Parts: sequence; structure tokens; C-alpha cells
Amino acid sequence: MNSTLSAEVGGGLGSSLVSIYATGVGFSGIDSKFGNEGALPPLPPVLSWEFGVLCFMAIFAPYVFCCITYAYHFASADNKDVARMRTLAQDVPKEEHRYGWRQALARPEGISAIVAWSGLIIFLGPVTNVLDIVPFPIKDLTPAIKPLVLMAYFLVFDLMMWVIHFCQHYNPWLYHHTHDQHHVIKSPTIVVALTGYLPDTVLLIILPFHLVQCIVPCGNFVTVFAFSAISLWHLHMIHSEFPHPWDPMLHKLGLVTTHDHHAHHLRPKKNLAHFFTFYDKLFGTYIDPSKLSQLVSRGEKSA
Repeated sequence: MNSTLSAEVGGGLGSSLVSIYATGVGFSGIDSKFGNEGALPPLPPVLSWEFGVLCFMAIFAPYVFCCITYAYHFASADNKDVARMRTLAQDVPKEEHRYGWRQALARPEGISAIVAWSGLIIFLGPVTNVLDIVPFPIKDLTPAIKPLVLMAYFLVFDLMMWVIHFCQHYNPWLYHHTHDQHHVIKSPTIVVALTGYLPDTVLLIILPFHLVQCIVPCGNFVTVFAFSAISLWHLHMIHSEFPHPWDPMLHKLGLVTTHDHHAHHLRPKKNLAHFFTFYDKLFGTYIDPSKLSQLVSRGEKSA
């Protein structure tokens, strides 16, 4: 699909639009080529340094990103001048939810589950050639990021997550067996963003993350890596116990903010999207955080 979509669309306007969609920005400037013609080249040899770099980025980089988010959290966690999301004293996060970053890294349902899936598909595919389920963008090592493909990743990913999240909250059996543990945490923090059940992580994060790479055409490794890094950062940030300086900008752009997701933890059947608020507004599941007295107003400091 990655290499044949342009031909399928045909010439003229359709071909031009596809070419614009597939345009990448790389180290040598803007590259408007659609991509490799025919089959993608194989990944680098398993024993090569290039393959080692890919494995490092797939397996170790997620832990590094998580540690960066925790460092950001701790920079403000004990600062009394920083506003807090919750207005009530009983809504103060538990100590282990604020400081248990080591436990968060080690949780099997946390970032380790995502890393294990990456390691598994690498082992089954390039390493042993037992079963190649590595998504095609991972095999395209073109050193360029594709902005429109990146946007498509977020749109499709969030829609799939919304559908799954909706099913979890509106089906009691599914909620109990996959997602309710995450909502035991009434006042979330960055540290517990990925806390819950292993089936929850598989269903709500790993499955749509893998599928979006297979569904969205014209992707490549650099774009997937950027998508992964931004997603991981954002999914942690919206669980923060304090608002962020960039939240007003996200709100104006129609993106999910810390207020929006805290509203979900207070009203679990509302605000099911993780990136775009228009999905909830479109499907009637949006609640304005300003209607909840437990949350500090946007732009204001908690008492």
C-alpha cells in the first residue's frame, strides 16, 4: 500500500494531492517523492550497527521518554507556587502516585508492555524470520518526517482509541476486565498515566498503535518515531496533577488538555478522546471542565 497508492489514485489532481500528502521534510530539505517504488528494502542486517540503533530506539527510547516526563513532573511536584488541578483537599494525589516512578517503570502494564510488544515483533520478524508482522513504515528508513502523514496517524489513532474507550466505559464486563483499575485513581498524576491492567494497555494502546501504522499509508520510521514520542509525552501530560503552560494553546486548537482528561476521571463516561476534543463533541460525550467544581478553572491557581 505504501508504494502503490499513488498509482492507484491515478494522475491529475488526485496524484498531486497524494504527492503533497506523502511529502517529507528531511535533512536535505523537502522531498516530494512518494517513496520507494515496488517492495521496500529489507531492514539492516541483524548484526549491523544500524539494526542496533533501530532496536535501541524501539526498546530503550520509551523508557528514556518516560524518565523525561517524570523529571518534568518532579520539577513542579513540590513547588507550592504551581497551580493544582483539584480544588478539594481530599483530592490530593496519593504519595505513591506522585513519587512512585520506579514502580511505574516496572509495572507490566506500563511502558514495559509497549516495549515488550516492540521486542516481540522484532524477534519474530527480522531476528528469527518466524512471522513478519513489522508494520511497513518501520521498514522505510527514509530520513524525513512527513507532516501530513503524522497528522493522519493522530487522527486515526485517536478515533480508534475513542471507539475502544467508549466500549470499555459503556460495557460493564469490558470495563471490569480491562479498564476499571485505571479509574481507581481518582486524582491522576503523570507518574500513573499508564497504570491499570495489562489487557487495558494491549486493547487501548498497543492494538490501535499497531493498526494505525498498517492503515495509514505512506508512513516511514522517522514519522512513526515522532508520532510515538509525541503520543507518549501527551498521554502522560494530560494525567498531570497541575496544568501546563501550553494547555491554553491546546485548548484553542481543539486538542485535549489536562482539564479535559481530569474531567474524564471525574465523569468516566465523558471526554473519552485523548487528543482531539471534536470526537467527543461529535459523538455527544464531551463535558466542559468548567462545569466541574472539583477542577481549578483554566488559567487560575488552586487555593
